[in-house]
Amino acid sequence: MIAQPLPPLERITEQVRCPLCDTAEFCVVSPANYPEELGEENLLRVYSSSSDHLLMDQLVACQSCNLLYLNPRVRSEIILDSYRSAVDPTFVQQNALRIRTFRRSLRTLMRRQRFSPVTAPRILDVGCAGGAFLKAATDLGFSGVGVEPSAWLCEYGRKEFGLDLRAGTLAEQKFSAGEFDLVTLWDVIEHLLDPRAVLGDIRRLLRDTGLLVVNFPNHASLVRRLLRRNWPFFLSVHLTYFTPQTISLLLERCGFHTLEIRPYWQTLELGYALKRASAYGSVWGQFEKLSRRLNVSALPFTYNMGQSMLVARKS
Repeated sequence: MIAQPLPPLERITEQVRCPLCDTAEFCVVSPANYPEELGEENLLRVYSSSSDHLLMDQLVACQSCNLLYLNPRVRSEIILDSYRSAVDPTFVQQNALRIRTFRRSLRTLMRRQRFSPVTAPRILDVGCAGGAFLKAATDLGFSGVGVEPSAWLCEYGRKEFGLDLRAGTLAEQKFSAGEFDLVTLWDVIEHLLDPRAVLGDIRRLLRDTGLLVVNFPNHASLVRRLLRRNWPFFLSVHLTYFTPQTISLLLERCGFHTLEIRPYWQTLELGYALKRASAYGSVWGQFEKLSRRLNVSALPFTYNMGQSMLVARKS
């Protein structure tokens, strides 16, 4: 298919203020690198759950709070339409290992924060994709609801696991105040158009003793500093880049108190991880091909590329 000419940038991008402190002033960290031609249909595909489209937008740093974010960025309605229309079988192919990872992570959370399906039974997973975390949670005895913009992913999770997954954004749902004991954002907060608004909604929905869990790519991590521009989380799908300091400040301003931040280890198939890494160098593509020839591409591969997990309570 021949790519259509890119529409004028002012028609597909918008200026935004700092998502943390609402300051307009910023300094440029890296300039935009839009291709000369990019069809609107292809642009809509950039924001799927398994997107590995390298960062093409301008990355800036807020001059007030130092938060890193994209500005200008693709217009909000285009991003949201992309998420709503996403059909992503590649992403759900890894669900078995994601469920294993989530089951392990949830057990660790239960032990460290001293809760159980008896004391904190009700979970809300925001940006639940195909339902891997909720499947792990229900296996351990919890009950829960997932919210996900992609209607296709919601339908997949309902059919595959029998879960209560609701298509749309959190703001479009009608949950009651204090309905949930645990709210989770797994690989989601960096995608949000307005993280402060979403965190405000979450605070209302959490019980006073409830917990918030946020998994995020840590821009201050050693891996990011070593890899520099080759860090695999530099993607156009990621609108905001947090450090432990900036994400804690964001949560504080939204009425939360951070309890802990620690590294998060993910398990996926070796071949899948290598294929995602191939966007940053052909050598990874060669390793991916080698893993298939050696019949080891499906082996579980546990790694940390700078991901961190944060646990917080309402202030």
